Amino acid sequence: MDYPLKHISVRVPWHDTGWNGNICAAPRLNGACLKLKRIAENRDDDAEDSVAGTSIENLSQAEWPPCITERAAFMAPFEYIREANHPYSRSSEKTHGHLKPTQLRHPPYSAPAVPFAWVLRNAMESLGKEHELDVQAEREPDLGFKTSWVQDHLNQTALLDCFAAHLKPERSLCFFYAKQVPFVEDSSSGHILIGVGRVKNIGDLQEYDYITTDLEGKLRSMLWERMIQHSIRPDFKDGFLLPYHAAIDKAAEDPELDLAEIAAFSPSDRLPEFSHASQLVSHDGAIASLLACAESLRKAKGVLQGPWDQCLQWIDARLGELWKARGPCPGLGSALNAFGLDFGTFVARAVANEAGDNVDPWPLVSEMFADPTKHLPEPLARSIGETLRRKWSRLPDDRRALLKLVSRFEITPEQA
Repeated sequence: MDYPLKHISVRVPWHDTGWNGNICAAPRLNGACLKLKRIAENRDDDAEDSVAGTSIENLSQAEWPPCITERAAFMAPFEYIREANHPYSRSSEKTHGHLKPTQLRHPPYSAPAVPFAWVLRNAMESLGKEHELDVQAEREPDLGFKTSWVQDHLNQTALLDCFAAHLKPERSLCFFYAKQVPFVEDSSSGHILIGVGRVKNIGDLQEYDYITTDLEGKLRSMLWERMIQHSIRPDFKDGFLLPYHAAIDKAAEDPELDLAEIAAFSPSDRLPEFSHASQLVSHDGAIASLLACAESLRKAKGVLQGPWDQCLQWIDARLGELWKARGPCPGLGSALNAFGLDFGTFVARAVANEAGDNVDPWPLVSEMFADPTKHLPEPLARSIGETLRRKWSRLPDDRRALLKLVSRFEITPEQA
């Protein structure tokens, strides 16, 4: 079965000229990007100053700044190839030394999504149970040292493929955000939204190359990066970047301009959806984020030139799609899980498909408990046994009303 439609957030570092594949015009002055640990540890100001403003197309990978691996070129209009190295290949040669640097293709207007929260060892069991995945703790190798991350390639594949399966080209939105920008001192209320477009294409999962073809008894591993191509273009016809750079230039002429007023923040109640480099975003999270972007653009209209009315119309169209996709009961799966179903999310998806877009699914839920085969595929119908069916038939009206109320909110099974 298809997983429910979700959207994606992708973290990027601040870039002073628009993430276009060039080195920053003034790298040494960009302190905001140092918020990301890998950049803070590896940035070489002298080296970057020597190639400031140069396109990475004209540089060797050895000359690229560390921000490139942090998706600083997501608006690059050209393709480039990056050699990806497993982080343990040098520090743990005994277990990972056979993993070779592997070529990773970055198509134009793309970003490598890395869902760190999905490959945490302590999250594997709960994700496997929630999504019915073939993940097995006993597959994980004994490396001789502690690690927080899933290492077995089959477990990695199940988790990373499940993450990507929630994304649908043209229907899923891609939200870019930064942890810090130079004109916002306090970002405690949320991360700063950079731009939004549609997901155009979802790349395949890729395995590392190896120095040997004989992998018997050796660890195999997948690259965690998966390429997400997006629809944002310089004409802003199908997505946009918020006008932060233009606002900075304007503020140089007008010191009274409050740049922080134009900033758009990710929803404060949806912080987990805008964390861990890349994460799935719910319809409610997407709606709140688009509304924040709209408010930012309305404020920008008064002081900055740009196609902001066009962008606002684009937001309005996407909001209409989101409200329809959200439906009246986005938490139906969580409510069914709370009631006791093992596969509430899958059951909710099947029932919602039967009901149709934006239609109350609860009448079909009642029919489903009377006869699970009426609205469910056979494997799911088997999961609803006689005990659950009797429990439903004897449920007091006030408890049934509570379940219906819970289903109106886009919440997790744990929250339900």
